[in-house]
Amino acid sequence: MADLRPPVLDEYGLLAALQWEGARLEGRTGIGVDVVGSETEPRLNLWVETALFRIAQEALTNVVKHAQATHVDVALSTEDDTLRMIVADNGVGFDPQQAREMDGDGGWGLRTMVERAEAIGGSCHVESRPGEGTRVIVQVSRQQYDDPMNMNGAL
Repeated sequence: MADLRPPVLDEYGLLAALQWEGARLEGRTGIGVDVVGSETEPRLNLWVETALFRIAQEALTNVVKHAQATHVDVALSTEDDTLRMIVADNGVGFDPQQAREMDGDGGWGLRTMVERAEAIGGSCHVESRPGEGTRVIVQVSRQQYDDPMNMNGAL
């Protein structure tokens, strides 16, 4: 269960949990991971934090499985009442449309990331091209992440 919602997420927040996950990935794979940003004030609600953490986990898993990357940047920011999380790698990239057409589930967990973002009232899209790395961009409005009742299937 700690992989779904690690104690560091409860105790210190999303940024700390992303840093923890990045350090785990770097130690396990040797892929360099930089996590930057600041915690949101007030803290995100439980469901939104969990969904964002799980999206980042899926994006990082995809980097390990498919990207052949040597480095990943994870950025968490808030601007104009919108929380944005970006996971960007320097890997081989891919054609997102082609991946969505593969075996019905988007290939590399793309559909799962999109569904998690939509479940908390946000959006997730992937920017990639063969040879140019990949960026997973998640956005959630303050109205969604401040709402304590926003718990639609985030886990």
